[in-house]
Amino acid sequence: MNMKTLLTKSNLILIGILLIIGLLRLFPHPPNLTPVIALSVLAAAWFPKGKTQYLVPLTIMLLTDAVIGFHSLMPVVYGSLLVAGTCGRLLRHQTDTTQSLLAGASSSIVFFILSNFGVWAMSPLYPKTVAGLVSCFTMAIPFFHNTVLATTTVVVGASLVVKVLGVLPSQETAISQDI
Repeated sequence: MNMKTLLTKSNLILIGILLIIGLLRLFPHPPNLTPVIALSVLAAAWFPKGKTQYLVPLTIMLLTDAVIGFHSLMPVVYGSLLVAGTCGRLLRHQTDTTQSLLAGASSSIVFFILSNFGVWAMSPLYPKTVAGLVSCFTMAIPFFHNTVLATTTVVVGASLVVKVLGVLPSQETAISQDI
């Protein structure tokens, strides 16, 4: 996607929606009740080229982390977000509520598995044993419902907003840009 294609009215509206979603991280919230996974899911759904799909959510995460604070597990979190975001391909060229729920829930599960495996592998909090891995995942379960709630709510809500605004790229246009 070149700069001219990126700066279309529709794309600027989509990027604006993602920026608003990302800024929600800056407000007080319960643990894991932020729509960061939704950023990656929606970028994968809305933009046909990989560079934009990854660059937009990573940029928003870096900007908000600059305010919130950087941490040693950022590579794990960012990598998990990008992989989980590929679930957004389920929404490519559509705004179906069922598909939105599926993409939100599946991306939350992928993020949970990858990020907690990364916490276990990279942090000194848990012994590097099967029992330590089980303990890490067990300790993360109470936070999972907030992750699913935030992700699915924002993915469904944002999908409905783009449908109402009529800014979702048409399937023909997006496919031709992929070639």
